[in-house]
Amino acid sequence: MVEIRLLESDDWQGLFDLIETVDKKMVGMCSESEELVEDWINTIVMGLWEVYVAILPQEEIKKEQKRFIRKILPWKFLKDNPSGIVGLVTLYGDWQEDEDIEEGEYDIGVSVAKPFHRRGLGKKLMSFILQRGKELKFKKATLWTRVDNHSMIILAEKMNFIECGKRTRYGYNWVKYYKEL
Repeated sequence: MVEIRLLESDDWQGLFDLIETVDKKMVGMCSESEELVEDWINTIVMGLWEVYVAILPQEEIKKEQKRFIRKILPWKFLKDNPSGIVGLVTLYGDWQEDEDIEEGEYDIGVSVAKPFHRRGLGKKLMSFILQRGKELKFKKATLWTRVDNHSMIILAEKMNFIECGKRTRYGYNWVKYYKEL
């Protein structure tokens, strides 16, 4: 069973291990893993972001290791994951500092470790952060994703997000989605 909880400062290594495996260009992470983790931890302390991690118990990680070993898929991530962090979701609502965010809305980011794709974890993280946005009295949730990030586009559409914009940034084409809360 996955536990979703607020990122803690001692989660640094587990979060680093997770995002080190992510295609950062695909999800719009434009810094090195170490810088991203440090920035997230610092901005959480300042109250600008909320970052939540999905933790899988070690016995579940062990089951996944055995399953992937049988399939001969050598994902480094599954060889050693003492933190149990298998996904993360972010909430960023500082509309005064970010031109992409309007007052009353927040931006969502979701990342799931590749071995746990297509298992419902992204949907759990998205549902969690949508509920959190409602608790914080936001009116709208938004997200930007690359047009070739099919997993995120499918998730957004399944969660009833509506496409509302496009742009080119960092040399890639991006699409924006929103959902009224």
